[in-house]
Amino acid sequence: MSDTTTVDRLRNVLADVTYPADKGQLVDHASRNNADEDTVHALHAVPDRLYESLDDVLGVIAVDQDREA
Repeated sequence: MSDTTTVDRLRNVLADVTYPADKGQLVDHASRNNADEDTVHALHAVPDRLYESLDDVLGVIAVDQDREA
């Protein structure tokens, strides 16, 4: 398991989240949308604060550019 995910995976599992959302809401939403373990783990690693958009989340989450979706 790693602390990274891909942009595509994150977009898929957070596609219908309502912003603003806090870290816990993002983790719960991703889990309910069948996110893989790495994506959930990466979301657990983000700072505990309110996120205004997916771009806001992408600014702080560890994204692995070399991984396939």
